[in-house]
Amino acid sequence: MKAKDISNLYLFCQSVECGGFAAASLQTHVSAPTLSRAVASLEQQLGEKLVHRNAKQFQLTTAGDEYYQRFSSLFSELNDEWIRLSNSQPVLTGEIRVSCPEPFADAFLQKLAIEFMDLHPEVSISIQFSAGTERFFDEQIDLAVVTSPPHAEHLVQRRLFESQLLMAASPSYVEKHGMPRAAEDLVSHRLLSGNNLPYWELRDGECPVRIPYKPKYAVSSLRLNIDATVAGAGICLMPKAAFEVRAEKGELVQVLPEVECPTGKAYLVWADRKLISTRVVAFRDMVFERFGQTEAFLASIKSEANDKTPG
Repeated sequence: MKAKDISNLYLFCQSVECGGFAAASLQTHVSAPTLSRAVASLEQQLGEKLVHRNAKQFQLTTAGDEYYQRFSSLFSELNDEWIRLSNSQPVLTGEIRVSCPEPFADAFLQKLAIEFMDLHPEVSISIQFSAGTERFFDEQIDLAVVTSPPHAEHLVQRRLFESQLLMAASPSYVEKHGMPRAAEDLVSHRLLSGNNLPYWELRDGECPVRIPYKPKYAVSSLRLNIDATVAGAGICLMPKAAFEVRAEKGELVQVLPEVECPTGKAYLVWADRKLISTRVVAFRDMVFERFGQTEAFLASIKSEANDKTPG
């Protein structure tokens, strides 16, 4: 196989991955006409049409799909090896853009970012609050901490931890609105959650129960939702560790302790099939290393809550 054929095959895979020559041109810094000629040359070399293309269409043929499936993973592995070797560079420079829910920055990520920048003075880190990956590419995010698996193509996810959730309310809320006696009673109560899901998936004994989530008050911050719960705004679905801090002070009581709540999960997400900068790889690996066991991270949330809650 000639070097030119390998180059054309790589440009073909990049064009497929990006969904067309125009998008691939931005990724590879190769002009769209050059990409088109590379694919045409590859087709001529193979004696098979790989892509149906015109001004509005870029669709793989059966043969094109087979070549892409067979070779795209090889280029991805080659990129990974290149990244691994490039980590030996002595000085890290540039910006790292991270998105995460507010509690992660508050209890964990900010401390880690400051420590990382102390170790690598030429690196700057930008953190913005988000619980999903909808703006991952538009905002040029390098790493994202999310609470549900992403569905966007070309994103890699790895679970950071999981934690048990439970329902809680303030004594003042229970006194005013009453305590639910069964999961179905939640429909008539005010519900709060940092994750704006359409339903709460619960289990009452052997019976699964789906409670529609239509909040009277909504804010995309778990910390603020917990504060609102303490203030009597409603019943909140929250991590057990966060509840225990407030319960010890008599600020919260558990609601329906016999009902099984979903498990909260967190994932670290980054872009797949592209060369990730050495600084991003180093920070990503530091996040995984410091998270360690789930209990250690939950303990850090609990400690922060103690520090910030008035005595």
